[in-house]
Parts: sequence; structure tokens; C-alpha cells
Amino acid sequence: MEILTQPSHAEIRRFVRSFGQRRVSLTRVSVTTPLAARPDQFIEFYLGERYRVSVDDGPSSLTPETAVVGPQTRPGLRLHMSGELDVFTMRFQPTGFHRLFGVPMPALADQGIAIAELLGRTAAGLEDAIRRADSFEGRVIAAQRWLAVRADKSSRESGVDHAARLLVAARGRARIDAVAERSGLSLRQFQRRFTAEVGVPPKFYSRTLRLEAALAARNRYPERSWTTIVHDAGYADQAHFIRDCQLLAGATPTSFVAQSSGMTEMFNYGTA
Repeated sequence: MEILTQPSHAEIRRFVRSFGQRRVSLTRVSVTTPLAARPDQFIEFYLGERYRVSVDDGPSSLTPETAVVGPQTRPGLRLHMSGELDVFTMRFQPTGFHRLFGVPMPALADQGIAIAELLGRTAAGLEDAIRRADSFEGRVIAAQRWLAVRADKSSRESGVDHAARLLVAARGRARIDAVAERSGLSLRQFQRRFTAEVGVPPKFYSRTLRLEAALAARNRYPERSWTTIVHDAGYADQAHFIRDCQLLAGATPTSFVAQSSGMTEMFNYGTA
């Protein structure tokens, strides 16, 4: 397995957090892995074999060749993988996709939509540039050039952008009322604006950030106890964490990690 990551250039960092590329050869095996609810918004380019996706053990369908993926709000999503996988990812700031393209983000929740279907001519040239590049570095350069043009035409930054990035930096451990105050909006206005621009309510967003942080810590430091991980992630206690994991991942923490088939790092966008 090869995993490459690179932060975005300062010119577009207020829109895009990072770029990544993940390669793995599964020519002799097929792997199925579950995904928990998660906050990320990204565009993925499938340069090799594409995933198949199923929900709640239903029939699987093939991903688009280039997919815009919104925040995942519930468990049950499973990825089925085989062959030579080679995936390039553009990972957005919480409000970055909305500011660049004006898409109402709740419509993207739990969706993976072909980029041409969602953005039409706006995305012209991007797919070709990414697929023509012969290296990760070349793809990053091509993506940043395209994004810089879009950034020049984007909407102005607001208090919601700053507040959402604070939640990310705090891994969901900040109080929502305190973050809303930093945005310059009333709590109700902040909740409404945040949901429209990020795709999910701020409290739910924080919960997915905390779960993501805990599961990432377990993957990175398997020798650590769940008790230590849960405390560091900001949960009140281990029972609180287990309840959230069952609700957002569909299984207990130990069971979910076991079901991930050793592929957790492939989908750990939270640490990219």
C-alpha cells in the first residue's frame, strides 16, 4: 500500500485542506470494508479500478470515474475493492466546496455524484489534466492551478468559514455556542448557515470529528488503550464513545476496527 499526502498551497488553503493519492494492489483478493459517518467533502479520481459501493448490505454499484463525495451521516456504507487501486483525492475545507461552487451542501450529504453531473462545464479540463499527469506531484500542480482560477471567482469568506475550521482544529471538542459566538452570528443563525454551507448541523459535524479522531488514533497507535483514546478525543466516558460509535459506525469500536480489514488507513481522510 502506498499513501501520499500534501497540504494545499497557501493560495487555496482556505478552500482545500490537502491532496492525497492511495495505491494498493488487490489482484488476488477482494476486500470489503465499512465506513463510519464522517465529515469530509472531497473529489476523488479513480485512476485504476473503481470501487463498488453498497448501502445496508444492498446491491453494489460502481462509483463514477470522478466522484464528488459529501459528508456521510449514517453507517451502512460499504466499499468493495479489487484489482489495482489508484485514487487521487482533493479534500476540501468544511465550507470550501460551497464557497467555490455555490452548491447547497445538504444535497451532497450521503452522496457520491459524478463531477460532470454536478458541476457541468465548470469542471471542463480538470479530469483530463489529472489523468494526463504522470505523477502525484503533477496531479497536485494541475489541481491547484484549476482551483486557483475558481478561487478568484468564489464568494467572500464569512464567520462561518472561520468557525467551521475552528471545529476541525479542535477535532470537535469545542462548544458549539462558543464557536457560534466567534462567528458573529446568533446560535440559531449559525446553525442554519453552517448546515447550508457544510451539509450537516454543527453538533453532528463535531460528533463525526470526534469519532474520526478516536478511530484514527486507534489505527495509528494500536497499543493504546481505548480508555486513553476516548479521553483524548473528548468523550465524557467510554460508554459515551461506544454509543456514538454504534450510532455513527453501526458497530462497537472493537468490532468496527476488526471489520475494516486492515484498510482503515486507506480511508483515513481525517489525518491527511
